[in-house]
Amino acid sequence: MGVGISIFVLSLVVVIMIIPTVNAYTEKQEIELARLLVEYGLKEPDEGGPYEEELVDFQQLRLDEIRDLEYGILELNKVIDIKKTDIQNQNKVIQIETNKIAVAKEKTKKEWGSPPVDTRQLQVEYKKLNVINNELGELVENKRLIEKQIETKKLIYEIQKHDAKLIGIELSANCISMAKSNMTGCPTYEDLHSFDNSLTTTSGGFSFYDGYFHREKSNYQDSYRAYDNDDTIRIIIDPPQNESIRIKMITIEPNLGLFSSAYSKELVDGKRFLIKDRIIKDCYTAKISADNWELLLHDTIFTFQNGCESAEINDIVEYDMPKSNIDVWSSPNVQYQHWLQEMKQLCKVKC
Repeated sequence: MGVGISIFVLSLVVVIMIIPTVNAYTEKQEIELARLLVEYGLKEPDEGGPYEEELVDFQQLRLDEIRDLEYGILELNKVIDIKKTDIQNQNKVIQIETNKIAVAKEKTKKEWGSPPVDTRQLQVEYKKLNVINNELGELVENKRLIEKQIETKKLIYEIQKHDAKLIGIELSANCISMAKSNMTGCPTYEDLHSFDNSLTTTSGGFSFYDGYFHREKSNYQDSYRAYDNDDTIRIIIDPPQNESIRIKMITIEPNLGLFSSAYSKELVDGKRFLIKDRIIKDCYTAKISADNWELLLHDTIFTFQNGCESAEINDIVEYDMPKSNIDVWSSPNVQYQHWLQEMKQLCKVKC
């Protein structure tokens, strides 16, 4: 029984029954509400039950990771400074031992039968110095790797701000028909396969079936979840539908040609501005012409990743509108106005 129906039945019982005391009514109400709460908790989320999954803010998690790594660099710098000080102190110890050996050698030159110079302590100090140098080298290398990790995470964060960590590329229906018919004019998914660095274990691998080479069906209904906390900028060729609706998409069309946008319909100094071979809509979806797909594909990926603030390829074409020489006297309206003037003059004479 649903929650709404249970409450209605409860209300109906309350109306028709004669309740002896307020306390008895309150007790029955609490029992019924407790039962409804248990019933609600036993339901699955898709059945109207409680939604227990906590939403994760992956952007904030990435910022927290960057902050923790930067804090780790600060702590690492302190240890590195200590090691550098240890090296300086150890060099002083070695210098003292070296001086002692130099004095001992001079003594052996002056005194016949002097014992040989003992250099064992100096060797021990050099071994200590070598250990400290190795430790310093490991710390410096560790710092370099962490700094590289921070740089990567910052890059991903910047790109993810434009929602461009994942970019999908697909062929239009016309291009797919051409691929099935072995017609030229469009790239195939085999041509685009080198761009793909998707997680094929979840998104699906590639093979030839249904008449052309493309991605196999994914075994996972929510394959997009595999990329949620992934630290790699990925290009996904022919992504599954559950991924393509969530990421920026580039579609390759056989031929787009020239077209105008809402901002290019007016003439400017006698010139008309048209867009050629590429349509980018709301910095989220793009269509590019197959005629120049290799250059346009790289540039459109770059454009998506910088939030469509700039592009390397200029796809705006301007040209002078042709001028038409019009004989005003051939215009029916001018001819009519001229006839009207003649009639007015003639009417002054005859009327």
